[in-house]
Amino acid sequence: MSYPDLEPYFQTLTDITDNIALINTQYEADHEKDFKHLADFFEKLKAIPWENSDEKYFKLFSSYFTFHGKIIEEIIREAREILNPDKRLYLKKLVTYKKSMDEYFSELKKRRKSSAAA
Repeated sequence: MSYPDLEPYFQTLTDITDNIALINTQYEADHEKDFKHLADFFEKLKAIPWENSDEKYFKLFSSYFTFHGKIIEEIIREAREILNPDKRLYLKKLVTYKKSMDEYFSELKKRRKSSAAA
């Protein structure tokens, strides 16, 4: 399996996340499009068998992915403080995404552990 170069791969995710963060601003944005990009990226990410990558690569992937999760948490925290009723739907979508992310990453680490033990 050929794995992506992680720096540009996660730069794409960072760019998408930067657009998602606009839910906490007064700036115009196409939130539907941005959340669709995030969902599409996540689906493609989940299709890659990261658990089969070598140890060093997996640690770097985990670092990038964990950092992304922290950024999402920060966006959620800020959105809750702002409490913009017009953006409530997007906050809910982001919370759902974060839960899915956490569940996926937990399962990925379990698969990684079990494949290493095999």
